[in-house]
Amino acid sequence: MKKILKKLAWAICVFFVFSSLLLQSVSAKGNNSVSLYGRWKEDVRSISSPIPISAFVSDGVLSIHSSTQRSDITICISKDGKILYEEMIPASETDCVTIDLSEFEPGTYSVELKNQWDDCLGGEFILG
Repeated sequence: MKKILKKLAWAICVFFVFSSLLLQSVSAKGNNSVSLYGRWKEDVRSISSPIPISAFVSDGVLSIHSSTQRSDITICISKDGKILYEEMIPASETDCVTIDLSEFEPGTYSVELKNQWDDCLGGEFILG
């Protein structure tokens, strides 16, 4: 009986590993990563990676993820120097911020992220 349970547990683990890898590869196909550049220190207390924020555009939605949730983030989206979207997101809500871009026309857009310590990240994305 113990051998059967061990084999079953092993089979379940293998299934979950392969299914998670498959889901990652499928979800990555529709995502376009936004390369962010700049300085994001989150005050002097930060011991995390230099840029704990990532951004992706997928199916007309901009997703911004913060791994630390220490900073309020002001998000500004512009095109040709004209600000089209601006919002301040409290730190407690920055784990996953989504912005619907369906009303935006095709083209190249700039995104700028700022926090309360004057850290700033910028990047560009293209809508088809």
